[in-house]
Amino acid sequence: MYYTKMALSALIIIMLSLLSGCGDTTAVPATTVTASFESGSIGAAVKLGSTEWQLTVADDNNNSTLPALWRSWWYVRLDNAVTNAPTTITLKNSGWFYYYLPIYSYDQKTWHRFDEAEVTQNQNNELVVRKQFTQPTVWVARFYPYTFTDLETYLKQIVGNRFLEIQIPGYSQNGRPLYLLKLTDPNSPVVTKKRIFIHARTHPAETSPSFLLEGLINSLLSGSSDAATLLAGAEFYIFPMHNVDGVIAGNYRSTPKSENLEVMWYLDSSNPLNLRADVPQEVAVVQQYAKRLMTDGGPPVSIALNLHASNSEPDIRTFFFPHFGTMAQGYTASQAALWDKQLRFIDLLAARYGADLLEPAPEDGGAGFANNPFPETWWWVNFQDQVMAMTIEMTYGRAGFAPRWVAPDDTRQLGSALALAIADYYSPAAAKTARKAADSTIGRTLLYPAWYPPHAVDELKY
Repeated sequence: MYYTKMALSALIIIMLSLLSGCGDTTAVPATTVTASFESGSIGAAVKLGSTEWQLTVADDNNNSTLPALWRSWWYVRLDNAVTNAPTTITLKNSGWFYYYLPIYSYDQKTWHRFDEAEVTQNQNNELVVRKQFTQPTVWVARFYPYTFTDLETYLKQIVGNRFLEIQIPGYSQNGRPLYLLKLTDPNSPVVTKKRIFIHARTHPAETSPSFLLEGLINSLLSGSSDAATLLAGAEFYIFPMHNVDGVIAGNYRSTPKSENLEVMWYLDSSNPLNLRADVPQEVAVVQQYAKRLMTDGGPPVSIALNLHASNSEPDIRTFFFPHFGTMAQGYTASQAALWDKQLRFIDLLAARYGADLLEPAPEDGGAGFANNPFPETWWWVNFQDQVMAMTIEMTYGRAGFAPRWVAPDDTRQLGSALALAIADYYSPAAAKTARKAADSTIGRTLLYPAWYPPHAVDELKY
């Protein structure tokens, strides 16, 4: 009996010790969610339980008057995340209703896609992520981020290359530099060169163009014989981040003033070569540089590419916004000439990147863009078919790589293919070979989603 009492007393002491330990200062802190970092974005973050969160996709600048379709980008950090059980995150208030796979990272450097088994869509078209994280700090995002800091880090890696000149032709409304990259062989005569003008990240959260540009620039600076030939005969002018302030703010589509720069190329009614004095200065900087290239006495720009990314259905691939159509469809000779150049370029890229990785061009591009203040409108009004100006839209889903989902290296490869397609565009022999290869595999069937307005697909650029 004595020994039984002793054993019972010892057990009680052990239990009390364990209970007192549960309430001491070594208790695990509660999980928190924040977006207070560069390009971070979220609306309300509601904790429903120790491992369950409800996140609300925010409007740009918390401006509820903006279109619902603008609610797309989100990027958060979880601190003190539970690692011994799955965490559930429900995304509410998204303006897009298509299924997608977000990404996560434990260091903001190496990113991983969630598995499809970890991401479902409920009856309200809300995305539900359920994942057991292995580290207590984790970043989760709509798509692979590419911040202003990432851009400057990349520029530090390539600065000093003899084929590269980094300029700052202007600044954003918040005083950040708008970088311009000029790539060419400085020892080749300018008079024989072609000029290519590219700008990207007008819509801040459309990060795919940044990865494409890394692939394009890396290819041009690779030292290969193809790169040497192209740089000897061409000058590339690239604005890699048009809407710097919007990128830093974590916006999807606008500046911190809720301006959509894509539709603010307002032509001066007295001289359409100029823009109105009230356009945002980011637009003015890009347009004035383009204008100078067309009027400085050097070779004119002959290709102008506007890089974007689209929130499309998962299996929509990279696509273009070509304009006009054939003379048989009622278009003028110059309109048909631009249409032909655009289709030829699409085919050349298809031959280099893979026809199964691009959406075929539509039968008729339409003329609606000409009545809107887009960059391509400025190029067309002033230079007609002299400049092959066109938008490229990358996509975030499987993008032709099914069953896997597109990754940054896939888009970098698109950039490398783009460099080769540009070279082909200026080489009749190469163009003929590439066009023949593409024609055998690429059709002319409109594969854009049903919700794209017929003959006015450029409306999506709003």
